[in-house]
Amino acid sequence: MRSSALVFTLALLASQSGLLNGQDRVERSQVLDDLRYVIALLEETHPDPYSAFGGEVEFKRRVQALLDSVPENGLTPAELYDLLRPVFGELGDGHTYISSPPASDPRDPLRYLPVRFELATDVLFVKSATPEYADLIGYGLKSVRGESLDVAAARAAMVRPSENVYAARRWLLRYLRSNRGAQRLYDDVAGELSVQFVGLDGGQIERTLPYELEREAYFGGEWRAVRWDAIDPAVGPFAWQFIGDSDVAYLRVSSIVGREAFEELRAVGRQDLRDQLSNYYERYETTPMPESVDEAIEGVPCFTTAVHDVLTAMQERNSEYLLVDLRGNGGGWSALTVPLLLLTYGDRYFDYDYPVTFVTRISPAYLSLNDLTLRELNDRLEADYRLGDYRFMEEGSLASGATSDEYAAELEVFGCRLSEYFREMDGHTIRSPTVLVLVDAATFSAAYHFMYRLWHLGARIVGVPSSQAGNAFVDVTPYQLPHSGLTGSIARTAQIFFPEDEEKGRVLFPDFPMTWQHFVDYGFDEHATVRYAVDLIVNGLEP
Repeated sequence: MRSSALVFTLALLASQSGLLNGQDRVERSQVLDDLRYVIALLEETHPDPYSAFGGEVEFKRRVQALLDSVPENGLTPAELYDLLRPVFGELGDGHTYISSPPASDPRDPLRYLPVRFELATDVLFVKSATPEYADLIGYGLKSVRGESLDVAAARAAMVRPSENVYAARRWLLRYLRSNRGAQRLYDDVAGELSVQFVGLDGGQIERTLPYELEREAYFGGEWRAVRWDAIDPAVGPFAWQFIGDSDVAYLRVSSIVGREAFEELRAVGRQDLRDQLSNYYERYETTPMPESVDEAIEGVPCFTTAVHDVLTAMQERNSEYLLVDLRGNGGGWSALTVPLLLLTYGDRYFDYDYPVTFVTRISPAYLSLNDLTLRELNDRLEADYRLGDYRFMEEGSLASGATSDEYAAELEVFGCRLSEYFREMDGHTIRSPTVLVLVDAATFSAAYHFMYRLWHLGARIVGVPSSQAGNAFVDVTPYQLPHSGLTGSIARTAQIFFPEDEEKGRVLFPDFPMTWQHFVDYGFDEHATVRYAVDLIVNGLEP
């Protein structure tokens, strides 16, 4: 069965050398090949590509309509993207999407709005602005080009698949900020955007905002914005401190990535290890990635070390509260949550029985990503799977699958002294603080898993609901179409976190939601959520 995996891998490698820009025309026969290729990948990789369309027959009807709509003179990659993206939008899976191609001759130079939006639980509002537009700070967005916020967000969900209303609003915020993003929603947008704002008092104003800022000015220019100086700017994927002169500990986790992840990827022989390391160094390090993979892994900090250090410092100061900040955290490697959960909760986490089910489809793409044949997979799992089968995994407790000694041995693959610390603790903890988890709509994927596990163990959630649904599809499987070069991802696993609660399975609402009024009260501070959490602690966790 290795041939199936190799076909998938070779198709990706072959297409990488011929990536087209958005306006190169692809012949009709090649467009049809690309369409059939991505649909076949979707059907053989995704756990459930049919239900969102009303069943397999309706899915097939939609696919046939796509094939029939391809004109005789073919399509450009940009046109093929526009043809396919509503299909992914209707699927509504944040891990399954198609990315837009690079534009060879953009209609307009890239420009940004002079305002920045933020998402509260109840509205999308202006968080900061250039001095000329500072009067708009704090106003809520009521409509875009005459469309209500909900209708505009639904447009965004057809461009970028969204699992709940907070995902749709998050992508609306993202697309509206630039003219090229807005053109994905409204084809005739040019140099300005007409919007209607509403104030807390209900008063409404209409404004036409220009797309006038270049990228450098938008991301680094002069803005009327507030940032609490009690929080040090974070460096790297995680950092910790005590807030000001208080005993409240603050752990910023901006990405679920650390040396432990790369140690495991190296141990299992993951084919994308170098690419994953390269992505890490590009994002977090100022020096180039070492040529040696081993040296590169040594240069990545251990999350275990950060957790051990903050808990030890809390023990020395008899500190009671720990804020775990997951705002803006788009995910990474879910197992990286283990160091904090083990060192903070000890046997309580080891014995905790999570009501979680993961369902992975056995596909050529899955085998290729792990460089396994089907026989090798079955030998490893002592199973008898066939392509297309589903592997059902009930998470349960760690204790249900191993003794503490056996689990300690399993932890050795992560390095970073995690196994050593676990053995030394002997079921106890370094410190067992009261944990508040800070989240926003961008808390996604593995970061959602982190929040969910902490919440089950008694942590309280503060912020704006995640754009990730608890009952959803995860585990990105990248693809690239052979002729057009379009890229994207297909989920290969279904996660069921709330088997008996469909509402929570779509939106896990915070214990202490950050409303529009809260952001107003804290002056639209970048760290308004942190300040609210600190005030909650002062008030005995009473809102």
